[in-house]
Amino acid sequence: MNMPKMIPIPIKTQGKSKLVKFWRWLTFIRKWELTEDWKYQLPSDKTEIIIPKGLVFDGASIPRPLWMLLSPTGLLFIPGLIHDFGYRYDYLWTTDSSGKLVKYKENSGRKFWDDLFWQVNLKVNDMVLIGSLACLALYLFGWWSWWSNRRKKETEIKPGNPTPLISGAPIL
Repeated sequence: MNMPKMIPIPIKTQGKSKLVKFWRWLTFIRKWELTEDWKYQLPSDKTEIIIPKGLVFDGASIPRPLWMLLSPTGLLFIPGLIHDFGYRYDYLWTTDSSGKLVKYKENSGRKFWDDLFWQVNLKVNDMVLIGSLACLALYLFGWWSWWSNRRKKETEIKPGNPTPLISGAPIL
């Protein structure tokens, strides 16, 4: 499996008060940006999906108190990347038999993306316990991310576009 190429986005602390720095250390989760389109073959139906360059995500969205058990940038990073894109847009990108870019599983809903997270976790890590804990957390708390993404209606990003990277932008 090829790993996605990405860069960390800085958490802005320089020039901030000690209290703000401490608060950001406690509450901010590092974000990552894909620096090139990333392809991955799904375990369920062997579809090759494409996550576009320019996607900014936080790995697996795990609350800090659980990081000792479920690291957001550890075993759950790849399943989290695919899941985050699915949650954000309610589809993934793929190509049809003629090579045309098409949406995969558009409007499939939260349960589909949670199930896909489980399948990718098993393929990438073969860690039933870790995957089960992460899926339990998704079942209990994923609704918040799902509904907030439905309200945001983020601008679509497509593979192959010369999307400018935002990594130099400060994250507040």
